[in-house]
Amino acid sequence: MRQRLTAFFSGGLRRQAYWHLALTILIAAVIILLAASWTLSNIRERDLALQQNQLLEHYSAVLPRREIAWSTAAKQAQSRLEYLRFLEEPDAIAQPKLTAYLNAQWTLSEFSNLLILDGGNKVIFHHGSESDSLKSLFGEQATWIYVPQFHQLYRVFQFPIWLGPRGEGRLILFKSLSNSTLREIVIPQAHLQLSYHGQLVAQSHDTPPPSGENTLRIELPWSDGQAASELAAGPMLEIYREVVDQLPYSSFILRTGSAIALLTLLIWLSVGRWLARTAYRIETLGKGARLYAEGETREALVAELEPARQNADEIGETAIAFEQMMETIQSRAQEQQYYLETLSLLEEAVVELSVAGIILRASPGWNKIVHRKDAIGVSIFEDIHAEDVEMLQTQLNTLFAGEKQQISLRFRLRPQWVVKHETWVECQLLPNKHKTGKVTGIRGVLRDITQTYLNERQITHMALHDALTELPNRILLEDRIKNALSIAERNRHLVGVCFIDLDNFKVINDTLGHKAGDRLLVAFAERLRASLRSGDTLARWGGDEFVLLLPDMQSMHAIRNVTEKIIQSLQPPLILDGNEIRVTFSMGAVVYPSDGVDIEVLFSQADRAMFFAKSQGRNQVCYFQDMERSEPGRRELYIQSHLTLAVNQGKIETWFQPIVDARSGKCHAVEVLARWHDGEYGWVSPSTFIPMAESLGLIGELGLHIMKSSLDAAQAWHARGEKVALAVNISKRQLFTPSFTQHLLREFDERGLDHSMLVLEVTESVALSDVQNGAERVSELRRAGFGIAIDDFGTGYSSLSQLHEMRADELKIDISFVRRLDEPSGRSMVQAIINLAQLFGLKTVAEGVEDAATAQKLRDLGVDYLQGYWFGKPMPQAEFLVWLEARPR
Repeated sequence: MRQRLTAFFSGGLRRQAYWHLALTILIAAVIILLAASWTLSNIRERDLALQQNQLLEHYSAVLPRREIAWSTAAKQAQSRLEYLRFLEEPDAIAQPKLTAYLNAQWTLSEFSNLLILDGGNKVIFHHGSESDSLKSLFGEQATWIYVPQFHQLYRVFQFPIWLGPRGEGRLILFKSLSNSTLREIVIPQAHLQLSYHGQLVAQSHDTPPPSGENTLRIELPWSDGQAASELAAGPMLEIYREVVDQLPYSSFILRTGSAIALLTLLIWLSVGRWLARTAYRIETLGKGARLYAEGETREALVAELEPARQNADEIGETAIAFEQMMETIQSRAQEQQYYLETLSLLEEAVVELSVAGIILRASPGWNKIVHRKDAIGVSIFEDIHAEDVEMLQTQLNTLFAGEKQQISLRFRLRPQWVVKHETWVECQLLPNKHKTGKVTGIRGVLRDITQTYLNERQITHMALHDALTELPNRILLEDRIKNALSIAERNRHLVGVCFIDLDNFKVINDTLGHKAGDRLLVAFAERLRASLRSGDTLARWGGDEFVLLLPDMQSMHAIRNVTEKIIQSLQPPLILDGNEIRVTFSMGAVVYPSDGVDIEVLFSQADRAMFFAKSQGRNQVCYFQDMERSEPGRRELYIQSHLTLAVNQGKIETWFQPIVDARSGKCHAVEVLARWHDGEYGWVSPSTFIPMAESLGLIGELGLHIMKSSLDAAQAWHARGEKVALAVNISKRQLFTPSFTQHLLREFDERGLDHSMLVLEVTESVALSDVQNGAERVSELRRAGFGIAIDDFGTGYSSLSQLHEMRADELKIDISFVRRLDEPSGRSMVQAIINLAQLFGLKTVAEGVEDAATAQKLRDLGVDYLQGYWFGKPMPQAEFLVWLEARPR
């Protein structure tokens, strides 16, 4: 009998299918029905336990964080009160000041009431609507206080605080726990109640909490940093949450039974003679799959699948599709191999991540970036810098949530012994989506941008700081002054602005040389900076001029104390190359708001005060308000009164300094310079009368006079066959004058000159102070055929995008960089500027070339044109023609 049953059940595929299918369905139905009840019960229990644990874990973390936040806020309040030092003053002065301060600040505070006790625990100050009652209820070591008359519970924070002559006291801060406190921490579908010693003190909802067998209730002591044994004495947080039964047991069993019955019926109806007829064909598909998995040839696979292809049904189509799939897989595998081989040639990496951040696929470039042999299966966060992991995870979560379709970001890799510096990576990531729209992974491209990042940091630093002294430049200074004035206006404080100019610095340059002069400026800046407060700003204005910003000053007396401290700190001589050099300076100081309320006015008044200090014998400080109360200096008054006459009568002379081709030595152009010789004072420095012309509003007329004189000279040269271009400086006022371009065109048409022979030099800070308008004016001038050069490049503020918008033709490397060619950092800065200019297709001009060695170094670095005393000093037109004729052709 047993043999018959064995033979019956081990017959053909069809018989086996019938009986095995019937028995399997029967057994499965019984098991499913029995297990369904047990499974559903366990699911419910686990769900309840999970929700209870989640609620407990959530609020076990939330309450300490609240305590930490309150404690931090309390410590900050203590620090601010001690910093203001009001409590060190007599009560008659301290209490009004402290009350006014707390009235102004208390709306932003976490605490509703405040007490200050002296060393004998006597209340000397209280603040807050309930503080008068609290001072009688307060216990010395209390951390919680419940006031029945207000029905209010307070969390108490105590800190020592310095009271000046009275010694150390205590600061008591009260944080009230109310309904709003619970509403801030309540989560959806939850209800919170806070009780203290059995008394309900706050709740998150106006309605009672849910109750019943499907309601979770958790009691959690409110942690305030006490020991576990003392928690029961504090407030108790009661957490209620109603659990909704998503699927009743009877409904679950009914649905399971119906599904089993329906499945059984469908299987019995669909399985029959067809299964027997197709069994053999199915076996051929299985054998074909095994052959393909074992690596057999395509011919062997086709022969094995021949029976399956006999009928034009699904099995036949499956066999054909299987063959086509094999061909496609082989083709795509080869294509993917080609792609990977190509990607390995690039400095970029392609990765594919799972939802958990595990690397599923990665090109060889990623292994190279992270210095791994194989990164597959490794979490990408293992190679990310610890400080950037949270940022990357947050961005990835936006992709998983569908909030973004693409992200681009930068992050650092974890430090490794094989790399001596931080490695920065830039990536672009996209989500992999299932057809249902669910995100199943992330793919993207990453590349090492460490060198680019370092270059950007260097360029940004160069843009905001002086190259020689590393002090803030004009752009950064103006930004800080704007912030200081805004804060001073809000706090009703004073701001001091001081212009500082070294006395007789030209003598030091001429005697010791420019490099020694540069070292002196650095030493002077370091000495001056060491005597300032941490919040003060010392900036280099240009040349030997510095600007000092003194923000948040309480009185005029405090500002004068700072300037006196600066004078005292600079009394000892500076040590330069082993020699003691005594440096004196002239300072002009203005005070906001008495001397002016905007930056331009303050700068102008400080400049005038500095000129006045120089006119009074140098080595002194002059306050603008003091100067206004005295007679103006004779020299300043004389120059101001005669400058207008000199400009109107054309007494400002036009001089020329050659600019030569770095390779051929041929005179390529001349820079046009303004010179003024006064009958009484002799030669007046351009650094004196040009700023004065700007402050007096004469710079437009002065610039027009110099432009016409230089064009007349160029017309005369061209008539003699000398084709020399002009490089003329234009001021901000000229650049932004709407009719400036049309006026230039008329002047050129009158003289019959080619527009291309004029290069207009615009300083970097002026050109980029208003990039949009500046770019429009520059584009207008370039369309007219004039050349554009950015002067003093590297001393102002610029970015690559702004430099691209300006569309200039030349960059003039500032003299401060040229003088530092012998230093590695100076040489690298000059090389960086030259490379940047070549990247934008710009010519470069180096200023301040004073010897053959410097000229050769600049040629080696790739500079196009050179300018300096080595080739020729600034000279009048007649002397320039003599110089030009003596040059070899």
